[in-house]
Amino acid sequence: MVETKIIEIDNFISKEQSDYFINYLENNFNLEDKKCFKHRETKVMDCINIKDDTEILNLGLKLKKLCKKQNKKYVINYFEIVKWPQEESLSEHVDFDYHPYTSILYLNDNFIGGETIVGGKKIIPKKCKLIAFEGNKIKHKVNTVIKGTRYTVPCWYKYG
Repeated sequence: MVETKIIEIDNFISKEQSDYFINYLENNFNLEDKKCFKHRETKVMDCINIKDDTEILNLGLKLKKLCKKQNKKYVINYFEIVKWPQEESLSEHVDFDYHPYTSILYLNDNFIGGETIVGGKKIIPKKCKLIAFEGNKIKHKVNTVIKGTRYTVPCWYKYG
C-alpha cells in the first residue's frame, strides 16, 4: 500500500489572482484556439504555452518553485485552468507513470460537491488552496459537482 502524503497549502495564491484565472478562462476560452478544448463537459485551457500573460507566467513560476521544493528532479509538464460544470466528476485513477507528482489549485469554493478524494481522504475545496501528491502512485478522484461550477488549476510534473 502506498503511503498517502498530501501537501496542503492554504492561500497559495491571492483571492484576486484566483478571480483573475477564472475570468481569464471565461473571457478567452475558444475551441478554435488549440490551447482550449473540452474533456467530457469540462472546459480546459492549457496554460503551459501562454507566454503573453504575466499572471499565468507568475503562476507557472510559483508551481515550479513548489515542485523543486518537493523534489529537485521534478519539472512542470503542463498545467491547465479547468471549468467543471454541474454533474461533472472524475472516476478514481492514478496518473501516467511519467507524472510522478500532481497538484490541484482550487480557484473557488462556491459550489456543492466536487470534493477531491486522494488515497481515500476527502479534501474539501477551498478557494486559493493547493494540494499536491504523488499522482502516479496514489489513487484519486473528483466527486460529482452537485450544484454550481468548480474551477481548478491542475498541474502535472515530470522528471526533468
